Amino acid sequence: MFQSFIAKDIIAEHLLACGAVSFLMDKPMRLKSGLITPIYVDNRVLFSYPDAWRDVIETMASKIEELGLKFDIVAGVEGAGTAHGAALAYRLSVPFITVRQVAKTYGNHSRIDGVDVNGKKVLIIEDHLSTGLSLLDAIKVLRAEGAIVSDCFAITNFDMPETSRLFEKNNIKAHQMLAFSFILDKALKMGKIDSTQLEELNDWLETPWSWAAKRGLLVSSTEN
Repeated sequence: MFQSFIAKDIIAEHLLACGAVSFLMDKPMRLKSGLITPIYVDNRVLFSYPDAWRDVIETMASKIEELGLKFDIVAGVEGAGTAHGAALAYRLSVPFITVRQVAKTYGNHSRIDGVDVNGKKVLIIEDHLSTGLSLLDAIKVLRAEGAIVSDCFAITNFDMPETSRLFEKNNIKAHQMLAFSFILDKALKMGKIDSTQLEELNDWLETPWSWAAKRGLLVSSTEN
């Protein structure tokens, strides 16, 4: 099923209207990775907007079909990726597992909750990709247990050059619902940003690690 422009436009509007994507132009935020960003993405907000979340999950399913991805199990990284992944797995009628950030302190002390992944092809879901480090850690855990992991899918992705190279090095193809530049163009149309800010944000997407330093900007808060 081809993902139409209309579908992408609706999803971009949902992300912006619900506040899943917001802009901190003058006082950007420092993420846990250390990256300073004028764009903050929190797709957990979608859980509070069932109509928007339903559209997101349906569009994820359509995009995965369009890409022709084949898998036995859907996995979610502990955190926001878990709920999105579980909803998607339910929609697709396939098993779902969670990859914990740390091992359990009881039982089998595993980092994987769910069925055996040995010899199974796993599609791993994230809510958003920036540096991709937590995702790659989860992939390492899955592969150590015998899973076949070649693709990941996120609602949004900054598509940073460094992250793309890291995924390529680890033989992972990263997919997302729509390009972040599309979301920024929609933000301009909705009046969330102006044309000068759009230019600044596109510049950040191209050079995210040096963007704030070049402008002498202060960090207003740190991601928790």
